[in-house]
Parts: sequence; structure tokens; C-alpha cells
Amino acid sequence: MKRATLREVAQKAGTSMMTVSRVINSRDSVSDETRERVLRAIKELGYEPHKDARILRGGKAGRIGIVVSDIRNPFYSQVVGDLEDLAEENNMAVIVSDTSKRLDQEKKAIKSLLDIKVDAIVVAPEGYESAHLIDVISSGTEVVSFGVHFENEEISEVSIDEISGASKAGAYLRSAGISDAVMIMGNPRKFTTRGRMKGFRKGFGEVPEDKILYCEVDWKASCRRVMELHKLPEAFFCYNDMMALGVMKALEERGVKLGSEVRVIGYDDVYMAEIAGITTLRIPIRSMVEEAFKTILGEDVRKIVFTPEFIQRKSA
Repeated sequence: MKRATLREVAQKAGTSMMTVSRVINSRDSVSDETRERVLRAIKELGYEPHKDARILRGGKAGRIGIVVSDIRNPFYSQVVGDLEDLAEENNMAVIVSDTSKRLDQEKKAIKSLLDIKVDAIVVAPEGYESAHLIDVISSGTEVVSFGVHFENEEISEVSIDEISGASKAGAYLRSAGISDAVMIMGNPRKFTTRGRMKGFRKGFGEVPEDKILYCEVDWKASCRRVMELHKLPEAFFCYNDMMALGVMKALEERGVKLGSEVRVIGYDDVYMAEIAGITTLRIPIRSMVEEAFKTILGEDVRKIVFTPEFIQRKSA
């Protein structure tokens, strides 16, 4: 006889899989009415959790796993720091894993966190595959996607409206009379890359493919690409502030006056962006982390979207 799954229990009870998991774990965040529906569905389906599942341990481990693509990036360092602050306030620990911007490493990192029985996983995913996240949710462990939107309704997320954010950068340059812009972007498969490219084009207008430079998300890589250009554009729109720093370094070495001869716009507004005078799109990291933490402690799947704020400084 086929074993009933957590997904089937959720469907029968008319709830999310996370709610079913919370009922099994006897968490207080579920209403009495919802709890009764879930327990009834469990009984009718004869559902039995896997013997190795975390939910059989009778409570929380008090640990949150967080998976980031590059802990050296100040954006993710701030995400981890803010999450650690909130976890400490709630007597929980944070376990950090770095994927080096690789999907295979993301999957391995998540598996390792499951092996040590974390209560929930906050992941800043590569974003072009979600099946492994669904598998984790189906097993009873909470997952929150940080910064990346997925169409799947089962994945909780705190994401960025990349298109609206990047369109502000494009519109600003166009309004300033700029007609020749180059985009310095990361992995073209990533949701964030595609969204920022689409948004910039929405605000600026069409950008030819030969005006899009893809490279590793690292300031040294973007610096090299700009140093290789025979002719500089009027402006650069960069995937993030780290890449903007690399562009600015290259312009300095080429003797170009930043902000007047060539303009540079970044993305994220990490702490060093203000120090370096980078015009950028500010992502409200602290607010996003707070919403991710609320999702972990709450009952239902949540999809929260933030729109970046355009911040003008000397680089543009």
C-alpha cells in the first residue's frame, strides 16, 4: 500500500505542508480549528512520518540553517549578521553554509543542514531550479527563499521586485540624456540577473547584446572586463555594488572622471557603497531578514516582495 505523504495530508486538510509540520510538532502558532482539520486528515490517510524525520524528535532543535552564495559579499554578510541577531533574541542558533555560487553546492549544503536537524532553512538560491527546495518542504522542514521569487505556491519567500528596482536606474540614466550604456551582469541563468536586465531595459530602452558583459560576480572580474574595452560607454549598470567597485577601479586606472565622463550605478547598497559614493538601488536587508524570521516562526506560506529604492551619489 502506498504510503501517505505530508503533501497529501496538507491537501486534504486544506492547509500548507508547513502547517501540517507545525501540528505534528505541537507548535502553538496553529489555530484549534486548523489543528483539528490536520489531525483528522492524518487519521483518515493513515499518515506516519518517516522514522528519521525531524518532526519525530518532539520539538525544535533551536537551529536555523542559512545558505548563501558568497559570504565574502557584504550583502550576504549583513544578511547573516541580521539573522544571527534575531535568532539570539529568540534563543536560537544560526548555522551558515556558503555555496560559492554553484547550484550543486547549494543542494549539498541543504542536505548537510537537514542531516544535523535544523528547524528551518533560509536560502539565497541560485534561482533557476526549485525541485530540491520542494523536496525539503515535503519532508517537513521549513524553507524560506531569500531574495528570489519562485512561481511555486509552496515556497515561502522574501523577494525583490528586480524589474521595478532596475527600471529606476535605467529611467534615471535616460532622463540624464545617456544613450550609450553597458550592463555588467553575473550568471544569465539566475532570476536576479534576468530581472535586473529586464528592469533596466524597461527604464532605459533597448540595450544591444554586445553591450551586456557577463562575468563572475566579483570586483576583480568586472574591473578586468572594463579594462579590456576599447571604447567606454557613457554609463555602466552593474549587477551589484561589488561589481560597481570594480568598474570604478578600472575607470580610475584609465584616467576617466567618474560621475561626469562616465556614470556607474550599482545594486544592493551595502555599507561600503555609501563610503565609495556609489549610486545604487537600496535593498532593505534588515526588513527582509525580519520578514524571513517571521515566516519561520509563523504558520503559513508567505510571499513578501520589496521594491529597491534609488539612491543617488557621486558615481552617477
